Amino acid sequence: MEEDVEDEVAEIKAAHFEESMKYARRSVSDADIRKYQAFAQTLQQSRGFGTEFRFPESSGPEAGTADPFATAAAADEDDLYS
Repeated sequence: MEEDVEDEVAEIKAAHFEESMKYARRSVSDADIRKYQAFAQTLQQSRGFGTEFRFPESSGPEAGTADPFATAAAADEDDLYS
């Protein structure tokens, strides 16, 4: 039942691409390139932001697991959820 049918779409080869590039023109201006370079430099410099973050030191074995709302809830006598 199956017949060997030629593909109706031609294969794009390197020669086709090279031919089309002969007529291509630049689409990005020098000003746009300078803007991108400035943005890239700013982004590179800002990558260090936030790397020095540390939680404050506290005492006790469960310093990082304490409930920050525990003291506020204990102080509030009118708490509806306690």
